[in-house]
Amino acid sequence: MKKLLSLITCFALCVMLVMPVSAAEVKATENVAVEEAVIENEAVAYSTGYFTGQTGKMNSWEGTESAAYTISSGSIPREAVVTKVTLNVTVSSGSSGFYIFVECPDGTYAERYVSRSGQITITDLNGHLAYGKWKISIMSVGQVSTATARMRVDYSY
Repeated sequence: MKKLLSLITCFALCVMLVMPVSAAEVKATENVAVEEAVIENEAVAYSTGYFTGQTGKMNSWEGTESAAYTISSGSIPREAVVTKVTLNVTVSSGSSGFYIFVECPDGTYAERYVSRSGQITITDLNGHLAYGKWKISIMSVGQVSTATARMRVDYSY
């Protein structure tokens, strides 16, 4: 009985020691893809990836702009350029419509009118540098607006 219990314990410890390494390897390569394109008979390799960030609760009343939330691009390559920005916006019940502003690190911004929760795709910022600090804020059109947003920035380099 002791031998069987020792064997099971040894097997469990071995599995526990192997699992975190495998999970870390899968996570590290999860959001980067390498693609190859042919341009004028030459193979050109480029990579794509994305980063995400979440705002806190943004509040705006009677046309004032909310506090801006900053989302960092993290440690992506400095030459990475934006290919798409996607926002998942959650609007609080009873909120008035509002404009949501997304400002990229170089100061260029895009705005969209939002009246209900949902996904917004922004292509206005395509081609701008993705590396740095991004800002998101809202400005109410009616009396009071409250929302949160999750941003995903796809890039290539």
